[in-house]
Amino acid sequence: MELRNKIMDAAEQVIITNGLSKSTTKEIARIAGCSEGSLYNHFKSKEDLFMQIMKKHLQGFLAVLFQLNGNRGKQLVRENLNEVALAALDYFILSIFLTASLFTEPSFLTRHREGFQERNEGPHRANEIVAGYIRAEQKLGRVNADVSPRSVADLLLGACFQHAFHMQFLGEVEPGETRKQFVEQLLSTIMQGLEP
Repeated sequence: MELRNKIMDAAEQVIITNGLSKSTTKEIARIAGCSEGSLYNHFKSKEDLFMQIMKKHLQGFLAVLFQLNGNRGKQLVRENLNEVALAALDYFILSIFLTASLFTEPSFLTRHREGFQERNEGPHRANEIVAGYIRAEQKLGRVNADVSPRSVADLLLGACFQHAFHMQFLGEVEPGETRKQFVEQLLSTIMQGLEP
């Protein structure tokens, strides 16, 4: 497993530096300190390697999202959304360069979209999960019944994505405390419309 992780770390470094379309398995193997053949012992292709890196980054965010429905009626709504926002920021900051590189290879992007559709996956699913949580909290009377659950999800996750994009575009490393303050301010604004 150690070599697999070294290959994934090397691939991420190469993709962030060169973009997906200009990243070669030869360069990835060189940085990982292994042969190109060893790379194929662990991954079917460069695309498979890319997808495994994306899945690795997605795990923490998914764990929070999958726990969200179990938190209906528990803790404060704001606390639950705080966990989602922080996990979303962590994921977006780690993955934004990788996600952007998908657009440099249109045929891969097309296959990626088709795979998402077949598996009922994709970035929209996060918004659907958050919207489902908001809808459930509305039924419990803990969220204003007049708000659109999908709009709440879009506002929350969209703001997190845009914030991560700005940080990466500007090349800034955001201290954890500053990130928490961003989420606090975001939720202070959103919660004004969510209070029943």
